[in-house]
Amino acid sequence: MSNDEQHPDQPALWDEPTPESAPTRRRTRPRQEAAPPAPPSAVADPQPGPAGERLWTAADVATYLGVPVKTVYAWRSRGRGPKGFRIGKHLRWRVVTVFGWSLEQERK
Repeated sequence: MSNDEQHPDQPALWDEPTPESAPTRRRTRPRQEAAPPAPPSAVADPQPGPAGERLWTAADVATYLGVPVKTVYAWRSRGRGPKGFRIGKHLRWRVVTVFGWSLEQERK
């Protein structure tokens, strides 16, 4: 087959596809951005402390500070980061302690 000859069903490379000859595509929904994680204050209140204060978990602290949970644990093991405490085998942080620590970091 020479370059000048072409099959009637096959368009030449330079031909624009017509709407009839264009392949049909499935319509897809536009991709939605992932919602940012809810701030710890928006999380359910499973363990209210005195005066209704909720104690934060390592995940809550990490979400608030915008760091991975592993970083919170690493800071704790090195004596850095907001001071937490144990309740049994669980680590917890007071909200005011985390806020105070983050404000202190701004001043440095």
